[in-house]
Amino acid sequence: MAQQFQLKNGLKVLLVESHKSPVVSIQSWVRTGSADEGKKEEGISHFIEHLVFKGTRKFKMGEIASQIEGAGGELNAYTSFDETVFYVTISKHFADVGLESISDMMGFPLFDKDEIEAEREVVIEEIKRGKDSLGRRASQLLFSTSFQKHPYGVPVIGFEKNVRNWSAKKIRDFYHSRYSPKNMFVVVVGDFEPKEMKKKVENYFGEFKTYPVKRVVRKKEPKLKGVRLKIEKTEFKQSVAYLSWKIPTSKHKDIPALEAMSLILGQGDSSRLVHKLRIEEATVNSIGSMVFSAKDEGVFAISMGYQPEKLTEALSKITTELLRFRDEGASGDELTKAITNFAAEKEYALETVDGISRRVGDSFMLMNDPDYYKKSLQKMLKLNTNDLQKAFVKYIDPDNMVIVAASPEDESTLKQALKTWNVDFKKAWKKTKAKKLKPQKSKAPKFQTKAKKSMPPETRKMTLSNGVTVLLRPSFDTQVISVKAAMLGGIRAEPENHDGLTELLGRAWMGGTKRRTEQEIYVAIEGMAGGLQPISGKNSIGMGVDILAPKQLEACELFLDCLTQPLFPKDVIEREKGIQLDQIKNRADNPSQLAVSQFLKGLYGSHPYHRDALGTIDTVTKIEQSHLLEYWNRLNHRHNTTLILTGAFDESMWLKKIEAATNSWKEGKKFDQVLPFTPPVKNQTFFRESKKEQSHLIVGYPGLTLRDADRFALQVMQSILAGQGGRLFLELRDKNSLAYSVSPLRVEGLERGYFGAYIGCSPEKVLKAKEMMHIEFQKLCDTRISDLELERSQRYLVGRNDIDLQRTSTVASSILYDDIYGIDYNETFTVDEHYFAVTAADVQKIAQKIFSQPSIVSLVGPDNCLE
Repeated sequence: MAQQFQLKNGLKVLLVESHKSPVVSIQSWVRTGSADEGKKEEGISHFIEHLVFKGTRKFKMGEIASQIEGAGGELNAYTSFDETVFYVTISKHFADVGLESISDMMGFPLFDKDEIEAEREVVIEEIKRGKDSLGRRASQLLFSTSFQKHPYGVPVIGFEKNVRNWSAKKIRDFYHSRYSPKNMFVVVVGDFEPKEMKKKVENYFGEFKTYPVKRVVRKKEPKLKGVRLKIEKTEFKQSVAYLSWKIPTSKHKDIPALEAMSLILGQGDSSRLVHKLRIEEATVNSIGSMVFSAKDEGVFAISMGYQPEKLTEALSKITTELLRFRDEGASGDELTKAITNFAAEKEYALETVDGISRRVGDSFMLMNDPDYYKKSLQKMLKLNTNDLQKAFVKYIDPDNMVIVAASPEDESTLKQALKTWNVDFKKAWKKTKAKKLKPQKSKAPKFQTKAKKSMPPETRKMTLSNGVTVLLRPSFDTQVISVKAAMLGGIRAEPENHDGLTELLGRAWMGGTKRRTEQEIYVAIEGMAGGLQPISGKNSIGMGVDILAPKQLEACELFLDCLTQPLFPKDVIEREKGIQLDQIKNRADNPSQLAVSQFLKGLYGSHPYHRDALGTIDTVTKIEQSHLLEYWNRLNHRHNTTLILTGAFDESMWLKKIEAATNSWKEGKKFDQVLPFTPPVKNQTFFRESKKEQSHLIVGYPGLTLRDADRFALQVMQSILAGQGGRLFLELRDKNSLAYSVSPLRVEGLERGYFGAYIGCSPEKVLKAKEMMHIEFQKLCDTRISDLELERSQRYLVGRNDIDLQRTSTVASSILYDDIYGIDYNETFTVDEHYFAVTAADVQKIAQKIFSQPSIVSLVGPDNCLE
């Protein structure tokens, strides 16, 4: 239950105690977003979101991020249609640091003219980055077509011409008209004492000046009459389409039914659309449904990524499923599954203070009730199947809908295909009528939300009588359980000319077992509101399950069945091969991934680490069921498998069932083969043309192994370069406005990993970006870092580790992979000792070791700007 109070200046504050982890989340919400902007103001809320980081009355540019990261915290913000939110996640011991930083940003930004000019270029780079994203382009097309008068039709990020023209006065005036305490609220969630926290909030936020809040009247969107159809011809190889209908505001009584309807139609592998169009037959590459409910009228939409030659078939199947839902409604089991998943989301959110903060903030923002997210579950529980059918008939109307597509296809051909579908949909709609059915209610279970008191968790390692290794870390702070199994192998174990085999194995792993069909697996896990996921990587393969304690017996049996008895059916393999091949063909749509792939090939030569996880057209086409089974049987041994149990699990039950399920496996041995790696002997540059707005540049070097004693010094060095207070961000983004996205890259491997930096920027900035990367690398070699910078980096790493470990699944992964890769499985809980043992001399030494090697430069973009 949130505690509410109001400061004298009108600022409302919500406090929620959560003592699971020694972490605090501080969020400042402003009740203004892009929908509150006027003509020629489009994008100014997002721009201000950037600018408040650039200097305040107490802090110069970069100092806020440096202070937060120096205390081990995370700092960020986002802008949406209805709100702008700034948030800090930090250790409870440094809560004052978070409160001081975020309050000064929100209440006392300087809006320095020089900083405004510099940040213009950064936001313009972000706009260009969005143009290179098919998903973003298609989403903007949906909203601009759906909302032709209402401001939800305008991109949140705005337009380049606006960003270039706003004066400092204009920015300050808009800020003062919206960033007033009466138009804001603060949410604090975490490990604190309420009375003490209340005093701290009053101290830091009580000084805020009160400005008159400008009253904004948003243009109303006329009622949709007819069908709006819009096509955008793109340069992408993939195609995306949306079919959508208008729905009411988030406060409307029909929203719970629409949410449940969306879950049944297109969320999860067992949902109707995904099963029919993606699983049963690969008619589409992806499909789903969503409910966008907000302050004003929203949309219900079906989205799909498709191949042009299958569009007509896909649309026909969608028609069938929509008519089936209208005429037959949902089953009681489907409603139960939908509500179970809705309810479980709340339980999973309780794992992190950020998850709780976001739920409380959303509830207060939209409903003016911080605990509404709890009440929304009660409304869902009251639904019956007739409620969903009534909502469907009320809102899904073939005569009044929006259809959009972003595609490289011929516009007239695509437009005609979509028009024809709509005509056929209308005819089919009129042929039948919805049946009057007996309503069925949900049988969703009630989850126990109150945490049990337990001793501080400890990790134990044991070997079962059949040789399987199991790690156990019980914790009863929440109802969440995470269980994972891993086998050494992965891309390193792929046979020559079988690139993409590991990826395909992961995709086909849940295709069926001796006891269950593929659909039965998906229905079962989603009916438990859990997640069951194969894991495939460079060094290992495996499977994980995340579940809530009341469902652990069923989840245990399903997990072990899928882990130990997969069939890899031929039809599933062929279906997944087709989708994997389509993704390979569409690689050009993601130039940043192309840059990484090109870099790995240049660095690793013949070593398996050079392989693209997806493989190539040639290698994937040749993979057959026999190859997957041979690969699986080579790795699937008791002595090559380790399991980890974390959370509120029943130990005796799990151990008994694990041993019984793995008894049929061969004893085998670990896949501990050492593969030779020959580092490059000279600097090399690789270029690939991409007709996109931005260029993508990587400058990298051979790195370290997973067990290298210098890895902690390397991580500290990465931290010095990373984050909003890091050198790369400050020098390349803040001071020189070269990019929106710039970051160091670091990966360790069982053989050598790599270290370097990435930037996405306009082509004309590439050469300067490369030169500045080398300058920053050389500084680390020539000059020892200061004690202050060292401490900031160490605290940042320790804080990030503590924040990450709020999630049970993260704890499981950390323990499991450390153990199978030959690292102390308790290291993640003692890593602070290793970080604080690193000296400035250690950082300089590792910098000299890394950057004295030949470099590999990978550039993907419109032009080879490095020549």
